[in-house]
Amino acid sequence: MPRNLILYGLAVLAGLVVYGVLRSVLGGEIVTLLSLVALVAVGVIMYRNLQTNRKIADAQPEARTAALTFAPEPGKAALYILRNQFVGRAVGINIEVDGKQVTQLKSPRFMRLTLNPGPHRIVAYMGTPDKRKPGEALLEGNAQPGEVLILKTEIEPQMVGVTIKLTPLDLEKSRADFQKTRMASNDVAEV
Repeated sequence: MPRNLILYGLAVLAGLVVYGVLRSVLGGEIVTLLSLVALVAVGVIMYRNLQTNRKIADAQPEARTAALTFAPEPGKAALYILRNQFVGRAVGINIEVDGKQVTQLKSPRFMRLTLNPGPHRIVAYMGTPDKRKPGEALLEGNAQPGEVLILKTEIEPQMVGVTIKLTPLDLEKSRADFQKTRMASNDVAEV
């Protein structure tokens, strides 16, 4: 987060310098017109990115309380995915496990899913299931009975576009982050 704030600050300063140079070279009227065109372009891009969001309800308070015990069901594993970053906060990241759409996470939210023991394929992506945007994250692994898998998903800005990361977390180090976030409801309860 602090690294991103520094980059955003530098981008604002560079933008002000470029604006001043263009204003002195081209004149105020043309630069104002170019600024309006750029503002409209940014607005259209933001609008298109937010169009892929789904309406996901928060989980019931008792389901959230039960999930925060981090205890999997007997003979099963539990998958938790946390999203609590500031960058791209309003853009939803779709979570898919073994080809099944599970939920969409906006920040700050987390999800919990019961996993059957065995191999699983976890995918995080932006867009819609039939029109995925480039930069999806993929994680494959085996779930063991009684295991609690904790992942963090993040949007990482690139020069052009974004990539999505899935990073394993330690339960004890991330417990406080889960306490501060809301739990999203899932389309499926178990995979």
